[in-house]
Amino acid sequence: MLAAWLKNHFDAVWRSVFFASAFPGAYLAYLFQTEDLGSNPLATLMQNTGRSSLVLLSITLLVTPLRRWLSNLSKLTHRRYGKRLADWNWLIKLRRQLGLWCFFYALLHAGVYVNFDMALDWQQGLRDAREKPYIVAGLAGLLMLVPLAVTSTQRMIRQLGRNWRRLHSLTYAVAIAGLLHFWWMMKPGLWTPWPDTLVLLILLGYRVLLRTGILARWDGFDGQESSDRAALLQQTRETTEGKTS
Repeated sequence: MLAAWLKNHFDAVWRSVFFASAFPGAYLAYLFQTEDLGSNPLATLMQNTGRSSLVLLSITLLVTPLRRWLSNLSKLTHRRYGKRLADWNWLIKLRRQLGLWCFFYALLHAGVYVNFDMALDWQQGLRDAREKPYIVAGLAGLLMLVPLAVTSTQRMIRQLGRNWRRLHSLTYAVAIAGLLHFWWMMKPGLWTPWPDTLVLLILLGYRVLLRTGILARWDGFDGQESSDRAALLQQTRETTEGKTS
């Protein structure tokens, strides 16, 4: 089955996600080198880097509910594999990479603005921040992404413990800041952010319903790996043996 194949070939999946995430940046670099960014190169760079960051943020937030939906789909279609949430734990291992790529494109987006639009004129940057609210929203989103990227390693996860999950709840605030940034920079009459807005509202709304208890919580709803049946059986066996010895 496809679910089992994907799990057993995780390295190939990881590499595929890596190259797919890197493609927008590599393609923009190619267009930049060949001077083929169109009539408005700055707009092309800004729009593509910003959109790439927002899309990757949406995919990152999709990982947790996707495990549940795929598990339910496997049950509905009577699959022999994929019915347990633990069968989809490998998806969580992609989340860090996706989050870091989101941060990379957000940083690139800001770098394009600072170097080409602001031209390293910090006084101009301050004037822009006062006159254009989307600059403040974008900066707030980027600043919130910094601690999330810094604490994405296994070492930081272990050191922070439960506080790690609390810190990474900032992802939701980043999503809101990103949407505000996108909408506020649009000219009147343009509705380009609607697809991104709809996706993020569904994902954020789903989490709100879970957190408030309106929807029943499930093992792994908080983004953690679900308990594997074989591991639970082994743990139970070891506990029983320890009590009888």
